[in-house]
Amino acid sequence: MGNCAKFIGKVKLTSQGQITLPLESRKELKIDDNSDVYWYEYNGCLVLVKDLIEEKKIEEKMKRKS
Repeated sequence: MGNCAKFIGKVKLTSQGQITLPLESRKELKIDDNSDVYWYEYNGCLVLVKDLIEEKKIEEKMKRKS
């Protein structure tokens, strides 16, 4: 995985508040159908991760990538 932002897909939020992560995105991120994913907010951006980690680690990872 590179150190810069990369577009991997678009999701649409339903009226029930649900989203579908496109197949191409799931393949790119190696996320299978039964996976849990976790959302964080960082500087106004929504960050999706495959593993639950401490918020401080998100900040460290995002700073390293900028």
